[in-house]
Amino acid sequence: MKKPKAPRLVTVAITTTVTIIFWIFFGLYGILTTEPKVDIDPKLLVPLNPTLDITTLDSIKGRIFFDEDDITVSLPLTATTIEPTPTPEEPENSEETSPEITLTPTPEVSITPEGG
Repeated sequence: MKKPKAPRLVTVAITTTVTIIFWIFFGLYGILTTEPKVDIDPKLLVPLNPTLDITTLDSIKGRIFFDEDDITVSLPLTATTIEPTPTPEEPENSEETSPEITLTPTPEVSITPEGG
């Protein structure tokens, strides 16, 4: 007796599935077996100087110090809403009016150092 052949679409689907499985396997194998290329900036490989720079430490002490009370912070703009006053002779079919928004500027941040 003659054995019936599988449809062409089934053969193509099986071949494609096997190809994809092998492709994934060899891709993972290649990723896991190759060593990664390490690219380090030469500036990072320069050894550090173990001596302590006293002049830099002294310059830090001489810098200006601000107390928390010397610094005032305020927002540059504040928004206030004003509700409209109803007029006695408004027609019934008029559109609703939206409230007006007024922006008022405030002073910028001011910092004053101690002693000057």
